[in-house]
Amino acid sequence: MLALRNLNWSGTAKAMCLMSGVCKAASTIGAVGRGAKPLDGEMLDGFAATLGVPVAVLAELTGVRPSADGREHPPEVLDTAALIWEIRHLTWDQEGELTVYAEELGKD
Repeated sequence: MLALRNLNWSGTAKAMCLMSGVCKAASTIGAVGRGAKPLDGEMLDGFAATLGVPVAVLAELTGVRPSADGREHPPEVLDTAALIWEIRHLTWDQEGELTVYAEELGKD
């Protein structure tokens, strides 16, 4: 699901930390992705936010219980997940242009 959003392990680690507060090393995310490390509730919460999927849906699909503080995602997290989904079709150059534009907007 992450690959469909053009997120590698490093990109996933950054997005997950910013979007959900679940901050793990790219190598840890890769280990979970490869099945070398079991998925836990905290990581489930982080993946759900990054993918823009309800935690309950991922919990049902994986059989992993969400963390005790698992909660619904605020609208800005869902919007960010939707943006990640939408920009998957952009070229590297187009993504760079969009980043510059977003940085300019953020200066205001």
